[in-house]
Parts: sequence; C-alpha cells; structure tokens
Amino acid sequence: MPIETTATDTLALLAPTQRQELATDAQPPRRADRPYRHSRPVFDRRVRLHSEYARRLVSLRQFRPTMTALYGIDVILRLIATEAEADQFEATIAQRLTVLSEALMAERERLQRLLEQHDLVQVRPRYTHPLDLTVQIASPHIGAYTSLIVALDQLMMAIDTLWLSGLLSNKARSTSQIEWRNALGGAGQSFIALHRHAYAEADRRGQRAAVDRAVREVVTIVGEGDASDPQDWPLDEEPVD
Repeated sequence: MPIETTATDTLALLAPTQRQELATDAQPPRRADRPYRHSRPVFDRRVRLHSEYARRLVSLRQFRPTMTALYGIDVILRLIATEAEADQFEATIAQRLTVLSEALMAERERLQRLLEQHDLVQVRPRYTHPLDLTVQIASPHIGAYTSLIVALDQLMMAIDTLWLSGLLSNKARSTSQIEWRNALGGAGQSFIALHRHAYAEADRRGQRAAVDRAVREVVTIVGEGDASDPQDWPLDEEPVD
C-alpha cells in the first residue's frame, strides 16, 4: 500500500541547506530588495539643429556630460549643501548662463539689423543634414543650456545667410562661428568641473554612496544613438522646426 506524504513531510526529509533554499525561492522578493525609483518632473523638449557647430555641441563628448553635470549638481546640493552653499552654486551657474544668453541675444539683434538692411529677413539656407533630438529637461539649468544651443543654431543660420549672400568673408564667418561654439562649449566644461568639485565634496563628507544612488537615473537624449558622431545619429519621426 503506497505511503502518502504531505508537503510538510517532504520538506522535513530535505537537508537543512535545501530546505533553506526552497523556502527562500518560495518567498516573494521583499520591497526593501527592489531599488526605489524617484518620480521626478521632466519636460521632453524636441529640438532641430541645422548648423554644423551646433550639431557638434550636442556630440556625446560634450552635451550628455554637461546635462549630467547640471543634474548632478542639483542632486548633490539637495543632499549635502547648506543653504549658503547651495545659493553660491546656483548663483555661479545662473550667472554663466545669463551672460551667455544676453551676449547671444545682442549678437542676434545685430545680425538681424544687417539682414533687414539687405532685405534678407525671410531668407535662410537649407542645411543638408539637420539633427533632431528630444532632450529630457530634468532641471531649469538643463532647460536654459538647451535653449542656449538652440539660440546658437539660429545665430549660425544668420551668419551663414550673410556669408552665402556675399556680405561676410570666409574668415569673418569662420572666426565668429568658432568663437561662439567655444563660448558655449567652455561653459559646458565649467559646469562639468563644478560637478566634479561638488562630487568630491560629497565624498569628503561621507555622502558618496547617497549621491551615487540618487543620480542613477541620469538625463536622457532620445535619438542620439550610440555613435560619437552626431551625423550618424537616427532622427525622430516628427521633427520640430
């Protein structure tokens, strides 16, 4: 006559380690074992960049590190900074962004007057390889820096319009475009350096692990692909002019 065994009897016959593994596998994962995902507000801003120098500014070597630095600074300030320290960092970043924005606006207005004088206000060149991106705006500073790159692209378009119309020499065009690209690129590098300083300070205060956990979800740039050359990046299906 067969001997009937229950689940309890079977468990009792297993070795202690087997019982422990079986019991562990049967238990659902505890909530504490799952990483916490902070729900943060973001804008998904779609932009189209036409000019070559604006495209270069959003290469993987410059744009993503700058976006990550700006977001990382905000995270670190919330975790370790005093009110006075946070104000100092905020003022440094805001001043750099404001100075660049005002300079770009003044130069655009100057070029706009030249375009008006020569009846070229409605004229713009067609660019052979425009680039479409969707940038995740996770902080006001990220939004401001993205706006600077869009403004730079518009400035480059005005310069190219004057150049193609014979109103600007090759040298003047090249010099102006390189200077403005370096101005924005230099600002990005300063933000990256500021982020390194803030991170080092967090490490010194024993907050490195907390910062690392908080910045796991970095900003994203949809449509960038895996290539370092922006010309190889795929484009969005519905570009924004």
